[in-house]
Amino acid sequence: MSRSSPTDDAIRHLEQLIVQEMPITKHLEFSLATEEDGKLRTTAPLQPNANHMGSAFGGSLSMLATLTGWAMMHQLLEDKMEDMRRKVEVMIQESDIEYLKPVCENIAVICERPDEDALERFQNMLDRWGRARLDLKCKIDAAGERAVTFIGRYVAMAEEE
Repeated sequence: MSRSSPTDDAIRHLEQLIVQEMPITKHLEFSLATEEDGKLRTTAPLQPNANHMGSAFGGSLSMLATLTGWAMMHQLLEDKMEDMRRKVEVMIQESDIEYLKPVCENIAVICERPDEDALERFQNMLDRWGRARLDLKCKIDAAGERAVTFIGRYVAMAEEE
């Protein structure tokens, strides 16, 4: 898989795809960006994602982390999908989220890029079996401290020929 970072146009297209295919995400008012080290950042304003206490609603935090992982999977597969004759679907299989402290500011979710060994195992499984799983880690900090940790297991499934 290529380590090249997506262009701004590709990121905007990915945002549009998420909102179009997952309409509930529109209300999050999120935006995506890539960082130089391959991490993916999703940001969203606090106000449309706030709860009755003025902090970020746990459901919004979970949804933002989930869609950030999904977007990372989409990016990781983008180059490969051009080479494959089959369409690849991505879905979340399971997740674990831990809320450590309230988020009382605009939200920033960071998804770590998997290491090259994990990516190679994932690619080998996808090539051999037409499906593969990958665990992705996301974090949300608030006031300079970890507020949320998220681990999502995502599955890529190629359509049968």
